[in-house]
Amino acid sequence: MTHEENYNQDIDLVKINDSSQSNLIIIYAHQLNQYYHTLLGNPFQRLKYYNSSTEQYNFYRTPGIINYIITYYLHYGCLSTEIHYPAEILYDELVFFGFNIQIIYDIISNCITIDYYIPSGKSTLLFYKYK
Repeated sequence: MTHEENYNQDIDLVKINDSSQSNLIIIYAHQLNQYYHTLLGNPFQRLKYYNSSTEQYNFYRTPGIINYIITYYLHYGCLSTEIHYPAEILYDELVFFGFNIQIIYDIISNCITIDYYIPSGKSTLLFYKYK
């Protein structure tokens, strides 16, 4: 790889600071940008969280959630984690990161095995899981 190619590749890197961990998450911008409808996938929305002094994006959210959210971009639109997040937290985080309401409903409904109330602004949504 030439110096110029290396430089261009470094420009494409996005560094995300998960406040709950000491390690940075580093991902290519083009991987994020494929999902423009989400907060991380939209460079203009993402810019609100950029700290120019550290050259990192900072999201002060539920500890470890950013690792879960990043899997969406790394696994071509599939979220996966071994950590169980309560449905209310998962719902709030998916809304914050700009996921489509149908995706959120599908994820949340797969997490719930009983009637469960999930806060949604001024109203309350009720999801049922039928098995």
